[in-house]
Amino acid sequence: MKIDQVSSFLNFKSANVLAKILEVNPLLQFAEFRLEPSNFGNIPDKSSFSGSAARAEGSAAQADAQVPSPSYGKLAIYDREITVDNLRVQDINVSGSPAGLQRFMDRQVAAVAVKLGSEVQIDMIQGTAADNKMLGLANFVKDAASGGQTAALGFTAAEQAAMNSQVSLQLNTTANQDSFIETLMKRVAAVPGANAIVCNINLAARLTTIAKRLGAAGETLNSFGTRVNTFNGIPIIAVDTNTITQTESDGTNSDCTSLFVVRFAEELGVAFGTNTGFYYQDFPQEQAKPDAKARVGFYLNLSVERTDAVRRLSRIRL
Repeated sequence: MKIDQVSSFLNFKSANVLAKILEVNPLLQFAEFRLEPSNFGNIPDKSSFSGSAARAEGSAAQADAQVPSPSYGKLAIYDREITVDNLRVQDINVSGSPAGLQRFMDRQVAAVAVKLGSEVQIDMIQGTAADNKMLGLANFVKDAASGGQTAALGFTAAEQAAMNSQVSLQLNTTANQDSFIETLMKRVAAVPGANAIVCNINLAARLTTIAKRLGAAGETLNSFGTRVNTFNGIPIIAVDTNTITQTESDGTNSDCTSLFVVRFAEELGVAFGTNTGFYYQDFPQEQAKPDAKARVGFYLNLSVERTDAVRRLSRIRL
């Protein structure tokens, strides 16, 4: 489900606030969400099979016993409260109408909600699973060999290392660009049903330029009606450089970045578990007078269920 579909507190007003969040945080538009309790289990698909499904008439079917191995986690809490001093609330005694006060409060809620959305988008990629943060894709699949990975979500460090490819190319020549595209296409093929290429705005601009040269550029509308550039039909989700930095290191250079090929899906893909979606608590109304506190929040964490749900391409220079 998309964030608006999974959010249980949406009404006309909260939907308008969510729209402001989505406008400046595109990853929240494309990600898939699913309902999970505050303590949830991630069950990676590690089914094992033997023999052949082909059999003779009357013979027994091949039986393969499957034993799930869940990894348990907890939803991370991201919320902010906003307050307005009672001095402002009492202005109703002068104006005689709460309309101006309500507009002021609505603007403050929108501002804090956009700030919150930016924090959440950053941690969807950069979250460390420490200091109360969720686990982000860049720390689930680190730019490292297996010894530098941290096993998570039921996957081994070796499995996570295999999801990363160190490109080690600067995309400033046609030859390097063509070599990069070959690598990208191989990684896209390794993610069946890939429906997102997530990168920062700088790499997205370069990838779009390359796509136009190769005749692979396109455009589509997502479910929120946002126009999005595509590469070979796959949407390019361009996020800011706080979400995916331009300061990663390859050991020599510190101007590298990463790209993620993702299959966002509630089942057997990449999703974010949540028990509420976007949480919105407006300033309560006391007769016609707004009180002085509102809250917005997201309670969520990363879920990945297959090794072929995501690939990271790291050490890319522009």
